[in-house]
Amino acid sequence: MNPSSDARPQEAWDRPFVKEHQEWCDDLVVELRLEDVPGPVIGERLAEVEAHCAETGDTPQDAFGEPSDYARRLLEADAPDPSGVWQVTLLSVAQMLALLVGTSAASSWGGGEALTYNAVQLGSIAAFLALLLTLPLLLRPIVQRPWSVGVPLLALGTLAGAGSAAGGRLGLGTVLTLPAPVVTLGLFLVVVALAVALLRALDEDPVTTPLAPAAAAPARPRRAWGTVLPVPVAYVVLSALSWVLR
Repeated sequence: MNPSSDARPQEAWDRPFVKEHQEWCDDLVVELRLEDVPGPVIGERLAEVEAHCAETGDTPQDAFGEPSDYARRLLEADAPDPSGVWQVTLLSVAQMLALLVGTSAASSWGGGEALTYNAVQLGSIAAFLALLLTLPLLLRPIVQRPWSVGVPLLALGTLAGAGSAAGGRLGLGTVLTLPAPVVTLGLFLVVVALAVALLRALDEDPVTTPLAPAAAAPARPRRAWGTVLPVPVAYVVLSALSWVLR
């Protein structure tokens, strides 16, 4: 048996050329990632840059200009399918909704009450979800202008969450009533299932190169657990705190 037959493809970051021109390559990868270009396709574009520069002796900056401009030319020639980023967004939004409702249910459970929502609370939750759903459209402005775009979005999200929490103190009529224990435990299972689905959707999508390895690269550990665990762990911790502090 060929011992390398089942080896994982080499990541582009292991290439000496990419390491030598790290800043330019990083900027190109970010630009293409923001447009949902798959990792192997990005690796092919980096390989083309490396092959050209090896032949001409130019640097990537000299041969292709600014990475943002080069990425734009690549995208004009071969526009990516945006469905992947929307799939990830919908799964992430569903997770956040389950986390928000589940921790509220845990608080009601701790107080021996049913989980109830009035119109203001439901409106605040709807506004929060609408904000999350806009993130794929706003991702580039957030990355490019984190203070002028990212911070206001964070403030809006915090305001929507605060509106949901404060809405219960307005004495308005109940619109929706749910059994708190069932919601808390059921949504935990939902959060775990969504985390696994999100991991599969992301599939870690490494930036792999089609070029032959310049040298044997050490195996990189998969970060599956680090991707799956944070939201379920946060769900357990926040739910426990909500239940106890109630």
